[in-house]
Amino acid sequence: MVLSFATFCRPFNIDIRPSPTNPRCNGSRIHLFDPLWQKQKRHGDSKRNDRRGRSTGGGSSSSTHRVPEANIHYMGGGFGPGRTSPPFPYEVEMMPPRQTTPNDGGNDRPDRLIIRHLEEEDIASILPEIVREFGSLAPAPEPGDELSSKVENYLFSLTVLIGLTQRVKRRKEGYSNANSARPDHNVVCLVESHRHSEQIVGIAELSWQPPNPNSNAPPYVLPYYAKALLSRFFGRNNGDATTTTTTTTAGVAVPGGYVSNVLVWKTRRGRGYGRLLMAALEGIAKIWGCDDVRLHVDANENSGRIARELYSSLGYVGVPDRGGTSTNGIAGYGWMGPSMANQGLYLVDGVPLLYLRKSLKEE
Repeated sequence: MVLSFATFCRPFNIDIRPSPTNPRCNGSRIHLFDPLWQKQKRHGDSKRNDRRGRSTGGGSSSSTHRVPEANIHYMGGGFGPGRTSPPFPYEVEMMPPRQTTPNDGGNDRPDRLIIRHLEEEDIASILPEIVREFGSLAPAPEPGDELSSKVENYLFSLTVLIGLTQRVKRRKEGYSNANSARPDHNVVCLVESHRHSEQIVGIAELSWQPPNPNSNAPPYVLPYYAKALLSRFFGRNNGDATTTTTTTTAGVAVPGGYVSNVLVWKTRRGRGYGRLLMAALEGIAKIWGCDDVRLHVDANENSGRIARELYSSLGYVGVPDRGGTSTNGIAGYGWMGPSMANQGLYLVDGVPLLYLRKSLKEE
């Protein structure tokens, strides 16, 4: 099962601010890139009313800061210096669109977006969407074979249910002062908040995984020590697919940040939600101390085009194979041609995927 899927879109105008419901957000600062807005803030009133008519006051924890389109630098930069955990829940205030199109959703646009961790009580509500998206990879059932298809969907649903429950538990252990485990398996969800309702419309996950271009993240949670052992093995066998950013000073390969399970609900695609999810994951990766993050993406020209373009625009590049892997006895993927090999093309469970990497080091 391919676990790195996403559909992304054109950006929109947003305001972004730490959620006032989280005391850890106090004192946060956001990088500002809009000179006109900065000028207005310097000469404007210290108090403004938010979009629901409440006075936001002049405190930093409640001020709404404007960020231009497609520039979510604050989240992607690690949510500010000195953090040990992401400041979730995190609110994104929606701005009125400059112009509307038939696909903009009209009155369906939310008042604000909320980025937060997935909780156990959320799993049941998102399970059908995950099964529809990832379960649809299976071929359509033959006439008279509907029972077999239902059984497969049930087993897949059970696998997802167990896997997500494990991830929520593991994430809480990683941020608990009573537990020595390092943070791992952070599943982030994007919530549309309307006046009287909230709805999850997207998810994405960051975890520690061995630097193995020939394998996706497994459906179940592995302990970190198991990932470390696997990293040593794959680090010896994957050539340049394992770079110095996933090795220790002694040259031993270690687990690195890995993005997976990226999914925006089909009815919410085309709104820029994928960029918000990716910025949040990259920010978490910086908090964890990752020098880079990696992911797999569909290599198909049609089904994977939008996701590949998004990742490319965010700075992700292919991790080329240099003969460290083998397929059917042929060293590496050179048999696919130098162009494909240099783009980071690998076969994962028989499916062609691109293995991409983005450096998180400051230039």
